[in-house]
Amino acid sequence: MARRAFRKYRMPNWLQNIRDVVAQFTIPLIVFQLIRTIIFPSAVDFFLILILLVLHLCFTLEVF
Repeated sequence: MARRAFRKYRMPNWLQNIRDVVAQFTIPLIVFQLIRTIIFPSAVDFFLILILLVLHLCFTLEVF
């Protein structure tokens, strides 16, 4: 009998779906924000692209 991986704190399916959708949209948002930051640089743009990069890394490394 194959043993399933046991995770004590599993997320509900609807939350996993939301997480997957957000993870798919991070790359286009990062590209758009990078172009916007290059054209119209401001402090808010830098913070926003930093937040998006950290969020994408967290999804890639499965921290969430």
